Amino acid sequence: MSRAVSVAAYIVGIIALSGAAGAQEKAKSSPTAPADKAVAAQAAPEAPTVPWIVNCASTGGQVACEASQRLVVQKTGQLLLAVTVRIPPESKTAAMMLHLPHGLFLPDGVTLDVDGKGSKKQEVQTCDQRGCYAGLPIDEAYLKELQSGKTMTVAFRNLQKEEVRVPIALSGFKEAYGKLRQ
Repeated sequence: MSRAVSVAAYIVGIIALSGAAGAQEKAKSSPTAPADKAVAAQAAPEAPTVPWIVNCASTGGQVACEASQRLVVQKTGQLLLAVTVRIPPESKTAAMMLHLPHGLFLPDGVTLDVDGKGSKKQEVQTCDQRGCYAGLPIDEAYLKELQSGKTMTVAFRNLQKEEVRVPIALSGFKEAYGKLRQ
């Protein structure tokens, strides 16, 4: 199976898995989180110490696990960014899904940077009533960066073409990823 198909399958899986969490998310936030500098500043001026959470679910006799971290705007409870990593059983290659807010300037996509070592640019693949999504496979080199890094910065532009930079703490990622391999 190609990586593009694997990432596409992962996107569908995350959207399906997020359906169960949708009711809980609706209670906490509106489906249209604004993406602007003020929101980013309220949510995370520095990489917050949000833990990586590992969740597993059994479907069709297989157990699928994912490690995730969610950042919400403290004042409103609106989702600013969710990062989910899992190893799809069909590919055995790790994949990352970014759940982004509405209000993105889609042609610019999203960039990821671990500890200032260089950016990875990704397209935003789809949007729905809960937000927008970008997925990417994680090769061995990038996995090592994530496991040894301190902060992954996710950057995108809002509709006014202003850059929004959201830091994600990588402390605990290595341990969470290790649980996915078990």
